Amino acid sequence: MADRQIIISIGRECGSGGHEIGEKLAAHYGIKLYDRNLIELLAEKKGQNPDLLAKMEEKVKGGIFPVRRNGFAERTGEIMNKMTNSDKMYLMERDLILDLAGKESFVIIGRAANAILADHPNTLRLYVYASDSFKIPRVKDYYHLDSDTEARKKMEQVDKIRQNYFNYYSDMAWGSSDGHDFMIDTSVFGIDGAVDIIIDLAKRKFRKLA
Repeated sequence: MADRQIIISIGRECGSGGHEIGEKLAAHYGIKLYDRNLIELLAEKKGQNPDLLAKMEEKVKGGIFPVRRNGFAERTGEIMNKMTNSDKMYLMERDLILDLAGKESFVIIGRAANAILADHPNTLRLYVYASDSFKIPRVKDYYHLDSDTEARKKMEQVDKIRQNYFNYYSDMAWGSSDGHDFMIDTSVFGIDGAVDIIIDLAKRKFRKLA
């Protein structure tokens, strides 16, 4: 498996279709897709209740000032520091992601995986974004919202949570090119078009799979 391993990490804006792309890529390669089900796998390995672990996923709260990049690493060096539930979950998920990367191929959504796997040679790190005109109808449909204003507010909330989490637990910036091999606009290429492009990118990066 090692000489044919492929790992694809996907960061994404709310409504851009990143999860749908992940599903299609996992089906294409016949490999697993990890997202929220990572908590279930973690619970199984730890012998714990998945609902309790899910509750530990507290959000990294940003106040008036932006969340400090790499804030977790800096704070862990402070004397008498006490880890939050979010910190504990991050560490458990990080260790699980690295363990999985040592033995199988998979697609993973979010979880700061592109930063965690930055040095893993068999990883293609992607970021999916799109225009508001593409995202808003999708967000309205998914969250059962009535107006564009509600959809924009929801998108801002979800993306802020993702940005705070990523920036706090990594030394990279969420949604920036420094943490990704390729960034793709689904409002230009569509979901299926993006999948086709990513498959071609994977062939070029992992020529052994071509």
